[in-house]
Amino acid sequence: MFKTRFYAFCLAVFIGLTSTAAMAQSISDRVDFAHRRIEHGIRSGQLTREEAYRLKGEFHHILEDERRMAADGRLDHRERERLNHELDRLERHISHLKHNEERR
Repeated sequence: MFKTRFYAFCLAVFIGLTSTAAMAQSISDRVDFAHRRIEHGIRSGQLTREEAYRLKGEFHHILEDERRMAADGRLDHRERERLNHELDRLERHISHLKHNEERR
């Protein structure tokens, strides 16, 4: 019980810090960070094969959105906001799946 509450608290703090840090980070930095977190989860065994597959699919969807939005040479405010929202959601999913206590 304590462990679950501790993880929930850490997740809430992480999301708060990530949202604040996202303002200062570029989209490419956040994409790199999310990719490293997924790869670390795979290597450490914190993610099952199915979880990793699902996260990588979400990750590649964000990459495709970024490429499509940047096709005109730049990202406007709305496009950046949308990508940041998608990256926030991906980071929440990564945290949830890495700490969900499923058997590996």
